[in-house]
Amino acid sequence: MSNPNHEYNLYTPEQVREFDRIAIEEHSVPGIVLMKRAGRAAFDVMQAYWPEMAEVHIFCGSGNNGGDGYVVGALAARSGYPVWIWQLAEPKTPSAQQACAYAEQEGANINAFSAERWRSAQENIHPLAVVVDAILGIGFEGHLSEESRTAIDAINDAALPVLSADIPSGIDANTGACDDIAIKATVTVSFIAHKKGCKIGQGRVHAGRLHLADLDLPNTLFDNTKPAAQILDTNELLHALPPRTIDAHKGDFGHVLVVGGDHGFGGAVIMSAQMAARSGAGLVGVATQSVHTSAIISRQPEIMALGVDSGLALTPLLEKPSVLVLGPGLGQSAWSEQLMLHSLGADKPMVLDADALNLLAAGIVSLPDAGHWIMTPHPGEAARLLGQSIEQVQSDRMAAAIALQKQYGGCVVLKGAGTIIVTEDQEVFICDAGNPGMATGGMGDILAGLIGSLLAQKLSLKEAACLGVSLHSHAADIVANDIGQHGLLASDLIPIVAELLGGVRVNSEG
Repeated sequence: MSNPNHEYNLYTPEQVREFDRIAIEEHSVPGIVLMKRAGRAAFDVMQAYWPEMAEVHIFCGSGNNGGDGYVVGALAARSGYPVWIWQLAEPKTPSAQQACAYAEQEGANINAFSAERWRSAQENIHPLAVVVDAILGIGFEGHLSEESRTAIDAINDAALPVLSADIPSGIDANTGACDDIAIKATVTVSFIAHKKGCKIGQGRVHAGRLHLADLDLPNTLFDNTKPAAQILDTNELLHALPPRTIDAHKGDFGHVLVVGGDHGFGGAVIMSAQMAARSGAGLVGVATQSVHTSAIISRQPEIMALGVDSGLALTPLLEKPSVLVLGPGLGQSAWSEQLMLHSLGADKPMVLDADALNLLAAGIVSLPDAGHWIMTPHPGEAARLLGQSIEQVQSDRMAAAIALQKQYGGCVVLKGAGTIIVTEDQEVFICDAGNPGMATGGMGDILAGLIGSLLAQKLSLKEAACLGVSLHSHAADIVANDIGQHGLLASDLIPIVAELLGGVRVNSEG
């Protein structure tokens, strides 16, 4: 039985262990049966990915993850593949011991050795061999043993395709962190439910292609458990933006004012405003240093370019906009501080980005009580806001995002590989799209403009943040597929986002 929405839910290792317990104790599914189902799922994925594989090498730890590996070995041997099982330790759990006995029944078709002999045997391994990582599983946290570290290092050095059972060994299933080394999987088959550690931090890097095997457990098993996080579903999110009726006018779609662009940073506000305009805001303006206004008009004449030399000059311009995007290119000068102080006093929904966050972290300004904002920090800005190091933030990105929301309110978008959104009611979402080509200047500016535009079109904080992040990352993937990741520019995403939104922005039937 398959849960159609289960692919989008992420759980903690504690929650998955509880699912395992319920399956065994309340649904009367013996542990060895679950293990055999897991092994079968992993073996099926392995055959699908590598139909030409010549032999199978399986690294087994002492726990239930090792038991999964023994089952894979038994199935591979029964199918005629030469199998080598490399043991880090004797199986200790009852189910793992049963699985080991199950594998031993295949007798002559399975070769079992200590994992210590792997390096000396490598020169005889077939170039079409596949490695199965069944060393640690979801129980790992903290530091690797010397035996595990040696095995993981040897597997990674072999440069063979690797299938990880449940989670790459060395990755913390809760935080996605690793103890400086972890299995670099080609494919990971996640059992029962997706672990959030495979989608955040180093887990996202090491998991490779991720497959879910729910082990034929009933949907009701998950009904009373709130996921730790959910993966963004772009198609579902697009429904939040209703089709436009035939009698629509620009006033229906909000007025965005981008505030920023100190001397030398005019490009940031131009890109942010362009994205806001291209993603459907009815009116878009920019309040910036006067030196930038002619460049804005020449680049995009539809944008209202407003030169301001002080916070007082900005104040009357804050009356009409429905949403403020505060921070792109803002800087941290006295001019910057004045614009931010007056913007925060306007009591408008807003997106806080870049130097707006740095000024906030420095204690120069404080947020009003309303909480109607979305802040979009990258890890460095998040570290400053929390008074932590970047390493602390990156070691548990989800915890950092939740801490930011608790401290500052509103909705938080922690950017990075696997962007994390924490909503006003502490729902957590993770973006599974995006690529390293996005590591370039201006990406945050266009994201801020996009989210501001969606807010102006009357989406909630949650809807605007989730849809904006998802569209932004998917557009980057489309561009990267066309031209590659090297040379990908932030402005390349603007027309692609417009295309992605095109199907929901027009309804000629009214």
